[in-house]
Amino acid sequence: MGKVFPHVRDAPRVAATAVAKPEVYVVIPVFNRLTFTLACLNGLHEQTFAPLHVIVVDGGSDDGTPEVVRRHFPHVVLLQDERPLWWGGAMQLGIDYCLRQSRDDHGMLLMMNNDTVIERHYVETLVRVSSEHDAAVCGVIVDSRDPTRVLDAGEFVDWDTYSFPVNTSIDPRNGPLIEVDLLSGRGTLVPLSMIRAAGNVRGDRFPHYISDCEFFARLKRYGFRLGVTSEVAIRSHVEATGLHTLKAAKLTLSQAWNALFSIKSMDNVRDHWRFIEDCAPAGVRARLKRQLIHRSVYLVLSRTFLRHVVLPVAWAVAGTYYVTRQDCAETGCDAEALVAAGILKPWRRPDWYVFEHQTRTRLHGRALRALYRRAWNPATKLPRWFKAKSRSKDGDRGAENAILS
Repeated sequence: MGKVFPHVRDAPRVAATAVAKPEVYVVIPVFNRLTFTLACLNGLHEQTFAPLHVIVVDGGSDDGTPEVVRRHFPHVVLLQDERPLWWGGAMQLGIDYCLRQSRDDHGMLLMMNNDTVIERHYVETLVRVSSEHDAAVCGVIVDSRDPTRVLDAGEFVDWDTYSFPVNTSIDPRNGPLIEVDLLSGRGTLVPLSMIRAAGNVRGDRFPHYISDCEFFARLKRYGFRLGVTSEVAIRSHVEATGLHTLKAAKLTLSQAWNALFSIKSMDNVRDHWRFIEDCAPAGVRARLKRQLIHRSVYLVLSRTFLRHVVLPVAWAVAGTYYVTRQDCAETGCDAEALVAAGILKPWRRPDWYVFEHQTRTRLHGRALRALYRRAWNPATKLPRWFKAKSRSKDGDRGAENAILS
């Protein structure tokens, strides 16, 4: 059994309910960062809720974490593995232990990261809110350096754009529980009955990032409520985590590779591919996978040295397509009719035009396709572009001279 922490006598108390007090199991995956782990354990020791059964899952730390935890917290359960477990594997191992130890269906799991700091009544508040709303609940995640800055008050999933909008503001009008699509693995309380119904974290399929997203998306699919309460906050040492994505404007090929394939990256293509397979609506999975591939290729081609070669070529092939009235006449097209149809739009001189975007599906007829090929031709596109720009400048200067005269 985990360490049982006594109540702090002078701690604020929450009104008792008629429901029997649940056992709360706290699982903390750790790998090195001993200072954070000790601070996290001390924070749990000061909680107003008891009993807490604390399980530290160590995935091969080499900074003395196991020895120090045993010495200073002898009643904390320490699960170890010499191989790196990452977050998903460590949490899965810890939850398996909790499920075996829990004596009834009233038990609860608190998922914790060691780089977080919680308020003294954090657990007590989450237990009450979870019981009142029959939901998995997390506090508001704030920046430890600036607690007024909300980092995460719940996430949502937009399958149309495959994005994960994060709620970063608290509106009291939303009530005591803000219902969301996803919760974070940092400080979320989950009734063990939900896990028995929907299954454990899948550390084998999602070793690190996206693991908590898949877990909570699965709980949501099973019909369980997920919510954030603004009554308590959890402070995250965000500067010490890998939670921020790689935002550098320029990347080496090695950095781009790591961004797309490293287990430490939130942009890991394999994890997102599997998340789409397991969680996305069936009708959009194929499109989202194509979109994921396009994003990955674009990352490499636009943010590494390859952009100096690829972007000019891409512009030559797919950039703005210029045509003249003479081009229209030589291919048998009526320029005014094409403008009226929204296929062409006038350039800065009456005898020059550009193709509107997304016109390929409207290129009916041999003459129009011939005009499009003439504008698209990479061999003549650069000189045509220079001519269009130079004529545009001449026209601008002529208009300016006319105004001045």
